[in-house]
Order: sequence, then C-alpha cells, then structure tokens
Amino acid sequence: MSLTPLALLAGFGLLFGLGSGEIRRFERDAATDLKSQLTGQNMKVSVRAELNGLAGLWGDLRSGTIRASDFATNGLPLFTEPHRRQNGRLGLLRLDLREFVLSGLRVERLEAQIPGCRYDFDLALRRRKIRLSRSGVGTGTVVLREKDLEAFILRKYSEIKRVSVRIDKDRVFVDGYGEFLIAKTNFTVIASLQALEGTRLFLTDAKIYFDWRRADEAASKALLDSLNPVVDLRKDLGLYDAVTVERIRLRDGRLQAWGATRIPVRPAEEEGK
Repeated sequence: MSLTPLALLAGFGLLFGLGSGEIRRFERDAATDLKSQLTGQNMKVSVRAELNGLAGLWGDLRSGTIRASDFATNGLPLFTEPHRRQNGRLGLLRLDLREFVLSGLRVERLEAQIPGCRYDFDLALRRRKIRLSRSGVGTGTVVLREKDLEAFILRKYSEIKRVSVRIDKDRVFVDGYGEFLIAKTNFTVIASLQALEGTRLFLTDAKIYFDWRRADEAASKALLDSLNPVVDLRKDLGLYDAVTVERIRLRDGRLQAWGATRIPVRPAEEEGK
C-alpha cells in the first residue's frame, strides 16, 4: 500500500527533520547496503545526501554522493529498477570511485555526475534503502594505468605469456611474447586506441613487429583480430550501457576516457542479487 501524503510528511520528518543525526544515520545505512554488494577487506564506502530545502520533506534531494575506494566487484554494483516508484527526486548523483577492481581490471579513478534521477521514496522511508527507479544521462571520466592494463591483458588472453604496456603521446606500446595460431613469437604493437560504438576499445593505426621485424599485412591483421577489442565494456567488465566513451587520451602512463554516463536498468540475470 502506498503511503499517504500525511504519512510521507511524518515519516520524512522523523527521518530528517530531527537534525543532522538522523540524516547521518540514513547515510550510514545506505553505505552499509552498498558495501554488502562489494568485496575488499580495506574498502571504504560513504554516502552523502543533500536535501533540496523544504522540498526534502517530500523526498526531493538536491544531490547524493557516493564515494568508495579499495574494493572489488564483478560487474556494476548499481542499477535502476523501473518497476519501483519514482516519487523521490535526486537532482544530481555524484560517483567518486578510486583504486578498485572491476571484473579483474584495476581502475585508478572513475568519476561521474548524473542529473535527473528518481528513486523509491516509500522504500527509503520504510527500510532506509535507496533504490533508483530512473537515471538521467550525465558525464564521466575513467583513468587506467598502464601497469593495470598489463595485468588485464594477461588475464584476458591466454595466448599472451608475457607483456609490458607503455602509454605516451597518444599511442600505446605493447611488447610481449605470445603463442598464437599464426606463430610463437615475440611481438611489438604500436597503435592508437579508438572506442567503437562507445563500448569497445580497439587498437587502430597499428604498426606490428614479430621478433623485431615488421609484420606483413596478413600477419598484422591476424594479430589485431585476435587482440581486438582490447577492452569490451559490456562483455569484459559487465558495464552494460553505463558508459559510452566519446574521447580517449593516452599520456604519461595513463589511459583517460571521457563520455556519457548513466545508471543502467537492472538486467533480468541480475534480479535478486
């Protein structure tokens, strides 16, 4: 049964109207709920909410900020659930995630600002849990270090037995040894990185060497076909349509990507998790 306006006013007054102590308790409960979906002995998670003045009595939040670090997760820990009520407003959702492992890939930093979200206000009153029911589209940035890409490549490609990655001046330099169908060989790839369809990162405009000799066109194509996409945000990382990469910069040992961000709809296979 949905709550009456009077009950909403009374409930929210009890929750937030008694001062900062109650809102801090709500934030702690929300952080604990999020922690339950992550792993990591030293993880840190905090949630901060800012009310939109008196409109906060009816579930209108000016902003909500999630900060987390030193955790691991297989796939995205946040989804929207459109079947839930949309009677709570969240003007701006901020994500500040640092030093975490996403489906085997260590990420130095991920930041996003997503406007125009909705949440189930009734559920927040009854159980002190935030469940998003709608997401807007915002902007975000993600930063990866070259050494963390090395570990990810070795994990993803069983054919590659040894690899080093260097990132500089908008190029990625990959050196290693691999046992491929075409050959067992040392290899070097010097390439740009391009986001196709916004979700798959491909090595492009590549120069390839086998045992320090320039590979011919057929051998180069065979190697690139086996390596691309280097990172698939959906298949490899379980991000669904959370991030659409629009721009990439390769400088000073880091891959930095910018693009559109959103909290995706919870897929059927994630129900009940």
